[in-house]
Amino acid sequence: MRYGLMGLLLLLAACGEEGDGTGNATVATTNDPTAQNVVAAAAEGTPAAVTAAIDCNNKPTFVPIYREAQITTCVSGPDGQPRHVSGSIVYTTHTSPTDVLAWSLDQAKGAGLTDASVYGDKLTTGVHQGRKLMILSEPYQGATRVTVNWSGPVQ
Repeated sequence: MRYGLMGLLLLLAACGEEGDGTGNATVATTNDPTAQNVVAAAAEGTPAAVTAAIDCNNKPTFVPIYREAQITTCVSGPDGQPRHVSGSIVYTTHTSPTDVLAWSLDQAKGAGLTDASVYGDKLTTGVHQGRKLMILSEPYQGATRVTVNWSGPVQ
């Protein structure tokens, strides 16, 4: 619901008209990339709520990203199910792979993914209320690279 409202507000802000003082309307623009994504998707028929939910800045709350993460890749989008999205986020951190997985496990369980478990360098969950999570944490060039794959309903 909140994404739908946010998307609608962004859409209205990005598509509003302003007068130029001559009686001719001019189209207002925005430099906000999220708003631009919402407008572009709406023009192609994708609902604003879905577009807002797939923006990586608006990732689902059950997707944990470590506090000192340097995000290198973020891809997400509708996954073929109605009002459902999935994505992948890759980031690096200087925290050890084991500590990242332990922290991620706590976050997943706190988000209601009760069967979250760690096997080696990977955390996995089953499907809970349409949500699924997989996290791979591995050493990478003196740091830790973490790959987060998720899917879930539009919130």
